[in-house]
Amino acid sequence: MKYVDWEFEQRLKLQRAKTAESNCLFAKLLELQNSEDPDLRLTDREIRDQLLTLFGAGHEATAAMLTWTWYLLALNPQVEEKLHDEVDRVLGGRTATFADLSELTYTKKVLQESLRLYPPFWGNIRSPYESTEVCGRPLPAGAQVMLAPWLVQRDGRWFPDPLRFDPERFAPEAVRARPKFSYFPFGGGNRRCFGEGLADAEGRLLLATLAQRFAPRLSPEQTVTPDPAITLRPRKGLPMRLMRR
Repeated sequence: MKYVDWEFEQRLKLQRAKTAESNCLFAKLLELQNSEDPDLRLTDREIRDQLLTLFGAGHEATAAMLTWTWYLLALNPQVEEKLHDEVDRVLGGRTATFADLSELTYTKKVLQESLRLYPPFWGNIRSPYESTEVCGRPLPAGAQVMLAPWLVQRDGRWFPDPLRFDPERFAPEAVRARPKFSYFPFGGGNRRCFGEGLADAEGRLLLATLAQRFAPRLSPEQTVTPDPAITLRPRKGLPMRLMRR
């Protein structure tokens, strides 16, 4: 961490020396140090922590989400074909932009179903502030509770034939028919991940742009095993053959 702190201090000096017109996230966080609201002011260390969180959650988790999505698409050619139909119709060969997100509806369902089966954050730990009771079992204040999207999102009560990859599970009427917390890859309540919108936009733009040009394929002899580390990733990686469409 000493090296991380030293490097950050150097970057902090460089950023402060730039013009006030800079519109990057780093500059916006530095602006909070001059906020009139004391609750919004950030120390240098808090700014560093925010940036590290952004890179860890905003990029590592998105990379894991897309990795599992390519894996599932390779195993489900009918879904892949529908995805190709949408991205070809909406984009027509160009790079996806934020303006396209409202049209990339099936692309969004594909990512949601991928997150259901292989949530990058496969388990979260929460602690109650006060003693309570859950399903008839006492839960003391401060107890650590594991909330596992990996298990809940594969429950056949909410998702019939739960291991089948079916993006239509996220049609609006299907979502309304399920309990609120039958699906929570980004957590829920006050601790719901604030990066959810970024992950959705980032994932859809990348998936749509790449799916126009490429169709990754698994090797016939390849075995894929999930590795539940900090994020859920394939053990030994996921080498694929990149086929041009």
